[in-house]
Amino acid sequence: MKYAPQMGDLYGMMALFGAAFFLLIWLAFRLNNSKHPDPRRRVLMPMLAYFLSLLALMGFLGTFWTYFKYPVVELTPRELVLNGEAYPRPAVGNVRMESYTTSGLGPSGRVLLVQTKDRKTWAFPDSRYPIDEIMRELRKPRNESPE
Repeated sequence: MKYAPQMGDLYGMMALFGAAFFLLIWLAFRLNNSKHPDPRRRVLMPMLAYFLSLLALMGFLGTFWTYFKYPVVELTPRELVLNGEAYPRPAVGNVRMESYTTSGLGPSGRVLLVQTKDRKTWAFPDSRYPIDEIMRELRKPRNESPE
């Protein structure tokens, strides 16, 4: 079974921040060539557009970096494969579901925590993965016979 994370919101945010970055750079160049009689406006408006374009670039890069935090999960009868790296299937005691509450505006959620043999703990949030289905698959008895 193969589970890919749901990344639709990240693609939308990258497109939004990328478009905002290019639009603001274009606006900054355009304002830089402005012949407005007030010298403060000729200097401050391009500076504001450049600053906002840097914020949009940081938003784009942050979203792009977040894209790499969510691996593709593949479950075989004997292995757990995360982004092409195979681990032995974890024992049932190393798989647990946890709930968390947020203090902010977002809703509370659940996360599936899986600890592999090398003592790495992988977290799979319910907003990205079908964690109930993954949990059911991981709790099935392991098949020790070779394929």
